[in-house]
Amino acid sequence: MQYEITLPADHDMTIIRERVATRGHALDDRAGLGLKAYLIRERGVAGSPVNQYAPFYLWHDPGRMGEFLVGGGGFQGIVGDFGRPVVQHWTGLAVEGGC
Repeated sequence: MQYEITLPADHDMTIIRERVATRGHALDDRAGLGLKAYLIRERGVAGSPVNQYAPFYLWHDPGRMGEFLVGGGGFQGIVGDFGRPVVQHWTGLAVEGGC
């Protein structure tokens, strides 16, 4: 699951970094969540034309993903602060353990 929040060109991206640092841990032990990553693009850095915050999650359980999105399970903080972004989601077919 992934969503993008494009921010104004003059948005102070340290606010987003602080958000990740202070709130990101809230999902550390979330049932059904396998991995989370907080992606940030900053206008003018590494060729990015925009400021953007784009969280990315891998869920073991799509039902738990649904609870997160609509069941009061955490997504309401994003909606309250930024409005409701379009959420992209895909179903994985397999998982292979790494080294």
